[in-house]
Order: sequence, then C-alpha cells, then structure tokens
Amino acid sequence: TYKMVFGHRGINIPVIDHATGRVAITAQNHGFALEGEARQSFDTPFGPAVISHSCANDGVVEGVKLTGGQAFSVQYHPEAAAGPHDAEYLFDQFVDLMEGRR
Repeated sequence: TYKMVFGHRGINIPVIDHATGRVAITAQNHGFALEGEARQSFDTPFGPAVISHSCANDGVVEGVKLTGGQAFSVQYHPEAAAGPHDAEYLFDQFVDLMEGRR
C-alpha cells in the first residue's frame, strides 16, 4: 500500500470493472491505495488474488478479488448508486457468493 499524493475524495469518480469493462460512477473517500495494475495477479495469505477494478482517471487500484471467488472488495461506496451505471451489481454478486456458501 501507499499514501496517495491526492486522495480520492468526493463523487463522480469513474471506476472500471475489468471483468466486464463496465464503468461505474462512484463516491469515494480514501487516501491510501494498493500498488498494482489492472488484472495483475498477486498472492495473499488467503490465496491468489487479482486486481479487479481501477480508477479510469489515474489507474489507482479500486478493487481486488480472490481468484477462487471466495471474497472481493472495492475501495469506494457501492451503496451510493450514483446513477444508471452504478455499482449496485456488487450487492448481487455478494448475495450469490453467500448463497453458494450455504
């Protein structure tokens, strides 16, 4: 991780989902980020992961996903649902993940 020179604070920050190519307009409030590039794989204590989302403006990592599909995370507020192309679909993915763990 690293401290960003200028954090992502505010609304209307575009984030690319690299699995689908969709762009979500997000609300954010963070000053730290992971080092890496789009679709880059890396190891974690929980298994291999991949960078799944990045900021369209500056390439900052905005999401990671375990390649086994057991967990994912984004560094913005998907609940804000800022418009017609928002990140609400992440909640559906989370529900599907939990239903698969029953």
